[in-house]
Amino acid sequence: MNSKNLVTRILTGIIYIAVILLGILGGKYSFISVFGVFLAIGLYEFYRMSEKNTSHAISKIFNIVSGVLIFFSVHLYLENIFPLALPLICITYLLILFVSSIFINRTDILHAIIYSVFGQIYITVPLSILMLISYHYQTLSNEYYYAFVMAVFIFIWVNDTAAFVVGSLFGKHKFIERISPKKTVEGFVGGIAFSVLAAVVLSRFFTDYSPAFWIGFGIITALFGTLGDLFESLIKRTYEVKDSGHVIPGHGGLLDRIDSLLIAIPAVYIYLTIALIS
Repeated sequence: MNSKNLVTRILTGIIYIAVILLGILGGKYSFISVFGVFLAIGLYEFYRMSEKNTSHAISKIFNIVSGVLIFFSVHLYLENIFPLALPLICITYLLILFVSSIFINRTDILHAIIYSVFGQIYITVPLSILMLISYHYQTLSNEYYYAFVMAVFIFIWVNDTAAFVVGSLFGKHKFIERISPKKTVEGFVGGIAFSVLAAVVLSRFFTDYSPAFWIGFGIITALFGTLGDLFESLIKRTYEVKDSGHVIPGHGGLLDRIDSLLIAIPAVYIYLTIALIS
């Protein structure tokens, strides 16, 4: 990598992190705005890849708009403004897909429907769950609470960075080489270990929760974040593309940056539900 590309990568990385922090720390409306845009871009990249080298023409505009509406309807549900918006939008989305299969004369329409629904499951559902996580678990009072969302990103960033550094320095044993040849067992273990250290540090700042709670949080995020990274690598290998897009110069597409997040979020939600509510 030449110096110009390195500078570009660093600058865009800083901007990306700044946007993430704005979305998390700016309050619930900032959260909706930033991650709503992320959702739209992520869906576009996924559906664009899905159409590559296939005959499955997918209505990107329809699916992107539907995904954003589903995402926003979660906010309406949490704020108790219009709770029925969420089921109504989801049902309407499915009905339109089913009706289209009848009136559109194409032999591959079922494939297009499957790709469309999977895109929502893969991207829209996790980001919508992230909004659920952003509301305080203890009070259940529809109060926006940034700590858990911030923790997810911290653990993912620490895990990714540590896995890369440890793997580069000490990596000898390949970790699922058929999907991601550069990942190593040593890097995987190093990422988990440093995530545990990050959890111990977080427990010093957010003392309402025990160190054991934060360590479990960190391990779950790092473990499933790694699986998310591998899953997106599998998708890219399937479609024979290097990056999901080019929206972030020097880094590739947005999906390349949030791939770990998409699988980690549902796992974190289950963990928080068991640890804090049950």
